[in-house]
Amino acid sequence: MRQHAAFRPWESEAPAQTRKQRIDETARPGPRPPSTTTRRAIVASLILLASAPAVFAGPRVDVVVADDAPKLEKFAAAELAAQLKRLFDADVRVAAKVPAAAGNLILIGSPATNPAIARAIGANWPKLSDQGHLLKSVGDAGALIVGGASPVATLWAVYELGHRYGIRYLLHGDYYPAQPAKFKLDSFDLVFEPELRLRAWRTINDFAIGPESWGLADQKKMLHQLAKLKFNRVVLAVYPWQPFVHYEFRGVKKQTGMLWYGQRYPVAGDTPGRDAFGGATEFDNPDFAGKRTYEERLKAGVTLASGIIDAAHELGMSAALAMSPLEFPKEFAKVLPGAKVLHTLENLVIGPGDRQPPDDPLLKQLTATQIRAYLDTYPRLDALYLTMPEFPDWVEHHEKAWHRLDARTGIGKHTDLATLIDAARKRKLTASGERGIRALKGNIAALDFLHGLMPDGAPLKRRGSQLDVTILDVDPALYPVLDKVLPSGTEALHFVDYTARRVAEQRSLLAAVPAKAVKSSLILTLADDNVGVLPQLATNHLHELVTEIRKLGWQGFSTRYWIPGDLEASVFYLARAGFDGRITPKSAYHELFAPMCGPGAVPALAKGFAMIEEATTLIDRNDLGFTFPVPGMVMRHYDAKSPPPAWWKKVSDLYGSAMDEIYRAQQRAHPQARPLTLYHAKRCEFAIHYIACLEAVRRAGLARDKKDRDGQVEHLESAVEAMHNALSTLGEVARDQSDRGVIAVVNAHGYRPLRAELDRLRK
Repeated sequence: MRQHAAFRPWESEAPAQTRKQRIDETARPGPRPPSTTTRRAIVASLILLASAPAVFAGPRVDVVVADDAPKLEKFAAAELAAQLKRLFDADVRVAAKVPAAAGNLILIGSPATNPAIARAIGANWPKLSDQGHLLKSVGDAGALIVGGASPVATLWAVYELGHRYGIRYLLHGDYYPAQPAKFKLDSFDLVFEPELRLRAWRTINDFAIGPESWGLADQKKMLHQLAKLKFNRVVLAVYPWQPFVHYEFRGVKKQTGMLWYGQRYPVAGDTPGRDAFGGATEFDNPDFAGKRTYEERLKAGVTLASGIIDAAHELGMSAALAMSPLEFPKEFAKVLPGAKVLHTLENLVIGPGDRQPPDDPLLKQLTATQIRAYLDTYPRLDALYLTMPEFPDWVEHHEKAWHRLDARTGIGKHTDLATLIDAARKRKLTASGERGIRALKGNIAALDFLHGLMPDGAPLKRRGSQLDVTILDVDPALYPVLDKVLPSGTEALHFVDYTARRVAEQRSLLAAVPAKAVKSSLILTLADDNVGVLPQLATNHLHELVTEIRKLGWQGFSTRYWIPGDLEASVFYLARAGFDGRITPKSAYHELFAPMCGPGAVPALAKGFAMIEEATTLIDRNDLGFTFPVPGMVMRHYDAKSPPPAWWKKVSDLYGSAMDEIYRAQQRAHPQARPLTLYHAKRCEFAIHYIACLEAVRRAGLARDKKDRDGQVEHLESAVEAMHNALSTLGEVARDQSDRGVIAVVNAHGYRPLRAELDRLRK
């Protein structure tokens, strides 16, 4: 690293001279270095300049927040001051009282937390829910109240004012308007109440392409952006094999603690896109780097999850943890005789089998031990989500479980088992037919078990406080009797199907949920891991679902996604739709991009995103699992017995046209927005190269079957080149751990297997 000498204002940055050059220079006429006296005068002037009051080109603004205001309201005042300084070059002064001769005055909080607001608005403060907030001009002097009925609502009011001034809050940071609005405090009379009270963001999850690879520093940045978008809950979705909890049962200790199903992702050597990793030789969650033992990874995991919970609380969000109570790491098979190895990736978990009926006391003890371990490890949780198994195998006991449920709840007066089984078989969901029947039977057994785990409807308790409990992923066949089958006092989070399109096409199922009797939320899949690593958008289908659950009186939603870089537009839509039922994808896109990029760029961007959404739909309809990020994601096409299907070309053409439109928008966009438009264009280019690789792999497999060795090698060479181009393209714009995760995963499961096969043939 270059070492810099102490700053001397009279010296230039010219290269060092030889002694002869310096002598020759001083012998020639010309300017000489200043004398010691002059140097001292210069230094004194610099000191005076540094200590002089700052000169602001913008207005003076006095922000008043009470001395004893809640911490979150003081944070809101600081956030507002920073925004006004950057937007208007304002001289912002934060004080506890209204100063004499105040001009531009902003009051932060509510009549209950700020006496100045109580004096300014008196009895005219509107009736607000705990999430209600407002921007209201008062008085002849044009003071502005920025406040809410709770501290977090006041924080949202500050961010709403920033939005009105043109700031756009995205997942990866803020974009200030290229042409700021005129500063004003008068003429505001806006009240905001949520139309969807629960707006939850799911994190941790699984797979290296998702937030499982994000360390605490990145998680905190994301949470801060979500607070600006008025999300109010974070859900930590964890799996039994991950290193986020430890427990022991009957002498068996939990020993499994891994990320992304135990896969390792080297990124040294021949790794296209490796510049994105900053010289690292292996891709890892930064908080787990170098930690190999179970104890080290457990400590890192608990620190990470606890840090997310604490950060959420600091921003006024609630924190929930989602776990599957009937799944355990494989080491616990020793104490659960006859347990099944469950159908999941890498077969890492077990669950109850035919020797464990839902009323089995041993199973109940093991489950209670696991749940208690989570609650003791994370005592600041606000809610616990108990997840039904994704692939229910516990079907042997469903008839007896149904009879016990009937005895507890009287469900038999409302429906019968045969009717439910017929509904599960005939529905048009991914889980239909025999899979649908097994899902229903497994759910019945699991719900019977949960009633026994929480007898008399008592919620799970912890020391000193009650925990909200939500049951996640109840089978849709049970929606009409949801209030009968759920343990009393619990809420429901519904999954329905894997993609937003699939749920939207079957949204009539949502009307069967008794939302007035059971608080219900819907999982909104922003992007699905089955569709995979290609760019995805589903804003129009999300709009259909948000409209539906709003009409049905559901309390809200929870997101599901993996790669957040593609989702800025859909997340912005959701954030605004949570408070404004009039917003549409079209109006949301204009509202998002016009201040950032300029109005001239909006039509091309909207057109490009519509094409990405159409490509997403085509993939979902034709091959759910098309680029699922697992071993074999590319080489499975080598064994296909048919040429590339026609819909692949349609998808590639859509990504190509989308890329063209986004580049067209980039040419019209303000310079500050071009890194964002470039990212989306490059993601489309990545997709084009990726699909070209798969086409070449298919043709290589067909050439192999025809014993055309030259053709096989030629197509494999094309596949390797296309994948290299795809990964290098993404590496140019990778900006978070999920982008880097895509590069690492596709190298491991796509590029390197292709290279190995090509090298084998060449030898």
